[in-house]
Amino acid sequence: GDFIKQLQEKKNLQDPIPVSCFTATAKQNVVSDICQYFEEKLSLQLEVFKANSTRTNLQYKVYDSEDEEDKYNSARRLIESKNCPTIIYVSRTRKAFKLAERLSKDGFNAKPYHGKMDAKEKTENQNNFMIGDVQIMVATSAFGMGVDKNDVGMVIHYDISDSLENYVQEAGRAGRDENISADCFVLFNEEDLNKHFILLNQTKLSVKEIQQIWRAIKNITKFRSSVSNSALEIARKAGWDDNVMEIETRVTTAIAALEHAGYLKRGQNIPRIFANSILSKNAQQAIEKINLSTRFDEQQKVRANRIIKKLFSTKSRKHSNDEVAEARVDYISDHLGIVKEEVIKIITLLREEDILADTKDLTAFIKHDDNVNRSLSILESFAKIENFLLPVLEEQEKVFNLKELNEGALVNNCQDVNPSKIKTVLNFWAIKNWINQHNQNYSKNHVLIVCNQPKNILKDKLEKRHLLSEFILRYLFDKTQNTQGKDSVESNETLVEFSVHELRDNYINTSQMFKIDASIDDIEDALFYLSRIEAIKIEGGFLVIYNKLTIDRLEQNNQIQYKRDDYSQLEQFYENKMQQVHIVGEYAKMMLIDYQEALNFVEDYFQLNYTSFLNKYFPGSRKEELQRNITPKKFKQLFGELSPRQLKIIKDNLNQYILVAAGPGSGKTRVLVHKLASLLLMEDIKHEQLLMLTFSRAATTEFKKRLIRLIGNAANFIEIKTFHSYCFDLLGRVGSIETSDNILQLTIEKIKNGEVEANRIVKSVLVIDEAQDMDVHEFGLIKSLMDKNEEMRVIAVGDDDQNIYTFRGADSKYFEQFIKEKSATKYELVENYRSKRNLVEFTNKYVEQIQDRIKTAQIVPVDKENGNIQIVNYKYDNFVVPFVNEILSTDLSGTTGVLTKTNDEALQITGLLLKNGIPARLIQSNDGFSLYDLFEIRVFIKDLGLEQTTPTISNEAWNNAKRMFAKKHSKSANYDFCKNLLIDFQEINPKVKYSSDFEIFIQESKIEDFISQKGETIIVSTIHKAKGKEFDNVFLMLNNFNSDLNDSKRQLYVAMTRAKQNLTIHYNGNYLGNFNIEGVHQVKNDQNHSSPDHLVLHLSHKDIHLGYFAFIQRRLNSLSSGDSLTVNDIGLTNSKDEQIVKFSKTFQSVRESLEKQGYQLIE
Repeated sequence: GDFIKQLQEKKNLQDPIPVSCFTATAKQNVVSDICQYFEEKLSLQLEVFKANSTRTNLQYKVYDSEDEEDKYNSARRLIESKNCPTIIYVSRTRKAFKLAERLSKDGFNAKPYHGKMDAKEKTENQNNFMIGDVQIMVATSAFGMGVDKNDVGMVIHYDISDSLENYVQEAGRAGRDENISADCFVLFNEEDLNKHFILLNQTKLSVKEIQQIWRAIKNITKFRSSVSNSALEIARKAGWDDNVMEIETRVTTAIAALEHAGYLKRGQNIPRIFANSILSKNAQQAIEKINLSTRFDEQQKVRANRIIKKLFSTKSRKHSNDEVAEARVDYISDHLGIVKEEVIKIITLLREEDILADTKDLTAFIKHDDNVNRSLSILESFAKIENFLLPVLEEQEKVFNLKELNEGALVNNCQDVNPSKIKTVLNFWAIKNWINQHNQNYSKNHVLIVCNQPKNILKDKLEKRHLLSEFILRYLFDKTQNTQGKDSVESNETLVEFSVHELRDNYINTSQMFKIDASIDDIEDALFYLSRIEAIKIEGGFLVIYNKLTIDRLEQNNQIQYKRDDYSQLEQFYENKMQQVHIVGEYAKMMLIDYQEALNFVEDYFQLNYTSFLNKYFPGSRKEELQRNITPKKFKQLFGELSPRQLKIIKDNLNQYILVAAGPGSGKTRVLVHKLASLLLMEDIKHEQLLMLTFSRAATTEFKKRLIRLIGNAANFIEIKTFHSYCFDLLGRVGSIETSDNILQLTIEKIKNGEVEANRIVKSVLVIDEAQDMDVHEFGLIKSLMDKNEEMRVIAVGDDDQNIYTFRGADSKYFEQFIKEKSATKYELVENYRSKRNLVEFTNKYVEQIQDRIKTAQIVPVDKENGNIQIVNYKYDNFVVPFVNEILSTDLSGTTGVLTKTNDEALQITGLLLKNGIPARLIQSNDGFSLYDLFEIRVFIKDLGLEQTTPTISNEAWNNAKRMFAKKHSKSANYDFCKNLLIDFQEINPKVKYSSDFEIFIQESKIEDFISQKGETIIVSTIHKAKGKEFDNVFLMLNNFNSDLNDSKRQLYVAMTRAKQNLTIHYNGNYLGNFNIEGVHQVKNDQNHSSPDHLVLHLSHKDIHLGYFAFIQRRLNSLSSGDSLTVNDIGLTNSKDEQIVKFSKTFQSVRESLEKQGYQLIE
């Protein structure tokens, strides 16, 4: 409208320019909006001509599909039943390719089509379909408008469209010839609607994101109101993750929203050529000069002749009208059909030939407090990184781990390197076509790279660019000294105007030794490079090809924020998009039940007033469904089975700081998983804006597994990390136990100094699991993240009553400090879904002894039935034997856990149980070694056959290694937990498995994370290792347990709350005798029991002579896990009586001491 009005005024037209609008699928309110728009903008009253939209030759049918396999079988059956040109619509580009590939393998003539395909292949596939050489086109919605093939007999919506408009338009590709009957099928699965909702949520712009872009623009316009930048640069300044999809579209949408609200104005970043810069007398003279030049190739000569004619034409026409004679590059490009980049290139060549005068069309903005040394140090830093990277790359495709590249660069003396700088270099190389690079699905840390040119040629180019870059910096800073005070911008920057030719000529005239030839292209390369690495800010000239956004800031007050009111138009747009998904889903469900009613539904949608349509088909409370970003079924799955207390936490989207004090058995993990799903699906939080930190790999895995089950593939993109793993990611390092000691302190320091990529720490929501276990450094990291994200929501979940890791520095005071400093809203989860009523009452009474607790409410049992509680109080210390006898004499049902204070006690009890024929499993710790060093794991990694060139693990290699593992290690004592480890990794990496992820998974895992709780096997563990587990029956042995300290009281509380039905405690003391709880049986035992006649010793590294293994490698290679070894005087032997293990002096001392007490080593 604005453009048409400007055109009318410019041409001085008496009559308005005629306007016609055509649409096949506009609703009644959209038609009204269009008419209103042109009436307001141009005072035009559009007359509406409406045709009947019913297509009588189309038959519609919807099939209810259970899953993807069911869909495929249905699609194949439909294709076989009707041999005709067919379009299959899918919702994702990847699926278009995969489905076409699978159909082709099954013998069907199918090709893919989607918007991200190579243009040539896309056109070829479409043309082959149009002429009948391809029968089946598997396409996204990109294949629709303008596709007019008369004989399409069938359209199958493999995935339902995201709106009724799109569905009708796409289905309308069938039966264009009214003489044929065509079928339109939908393979409907309600989960497809949720996928549309997730995609909408991931692509929509929130108020907060627009505020982030506005903040970035305020930052880059600090010294001048008009700037030119690329969308990617603005995204990075805003702290956005530059790996997310459609990032340029999101940036330009945010800028459009800011422009609509009056905060800024988008300008035209287009160079102009002024008529007075034409040096040739006439066009003919210029053309002759072009034709004689060696600078132009033949194609460029043809284009240069057309451009010079255009320039002379513009000059004569505008001079006659007394206008400033100029020609914009984009107009030349449009009028002559020459791409803008080529126009700029040819204009540069015309200047080199002195056909056009040199114009100082480039501007450097240099801050007054900057100096050449700072810029040179940036150049030197990037030069070192480039010199490291180039030899590493290959001329064949290879996937690189950015963290490994970063660590390699550090080792090679690149002191200031980080992943962001490496990505800057790789992006620059990709733009200059040195390499091709592709980000890998499901991993931010992996990128596929291939060199497009020989590396020796690239090395020469690199050296030339570094040399020219240094010259340019020195030249421009020298020029600054001459212009400072004359062309300062707001007294903070000096504006230096120059041209590419000026730089080239000055370089040629220098007396520099070992000078190299420098072309205009070389100078432009160096300037673009300096701009990209931010050694200096340069705008104008050829850089408009890269910096396509010019922004004029209108609102100068830094305090003014983008407001909710400004967002209303976008909010309405997204709300309509959300309703459209619900409406097309309603159509599909209706079609399954009543064909005619569904057709009426479509007719009413396009003909009725929108409010009338909603009142008719979504009456009463059903309108609430349209306001939710999920289907009713998914809504029920998310919220239907939660308690009122749990729902309050899920629904709280207003409080910035939330603390959840979650009692034992209160469903904490479930609530957190549902909260994460709610944030992603219903609260406008994108996956890259969400961070969850945990204290163990086991917790990370559990959350990931549950999320995948709840929301599917979207869970793979949510960042759930341990504190240490996240810090290694932030610093771009590959995690390892050896380097983890000070990683938190180092990360905090780097964040404070601004040395961490903004997009890695800019988050909208931070969730902390087991927050009571934070130590000073972990809390320091949380505070650093909060300082960098003032508006970030933080949800801290934990239970100070269960803080049992004070020995490693954990302290609930940080949990409490969070409440006080941030005035956090506190929720208490006190319903216990785990334990019987009297078990809860008993532990409630006990926990009252702990001082300074955060929770104020008592735990409430959901199960109102009583369990069994037996407490046996001993007078003497030795009660391992009667404790074990108690276990042996009890009729056990369900899972059983035996908990002790020390590892030695757990070991003795396990031995006695096994001696008595009771299956028992000791939860061991691998504190002294990494699981990566475990024999079974090392053999599995070897069987995977991983090469350095293949960072991903193929499904074939994975499944083959698993089969080999079962074959080799089925007798191993470690078989079960190793198998569970592999299952867990597979479950949380269903699509792609990276070898580096597998290594970190193993390094961060502990043996106790993978112990199966089988009913027939008794689990024996220390209290610390049992945290997070639950058992039907718990037997607790407390020998000389110090119950006076709060730490000890919390340990005992954790131990007792593991029990679901039955709790038996054997102890010597008087701290459990005063609880008057129903169903508690107190027993006194004054007998002085003898020590057990059977002891079990667990060999660790310190108990064996490690150096001995170097001499017996052949013997070791012949052993398999599970093989029996026999004891002799010095160690252990194999079945051939060959020595395998030699005991250390330390162990021999222990052995001698036990032998003096009457024990003998027997097996």
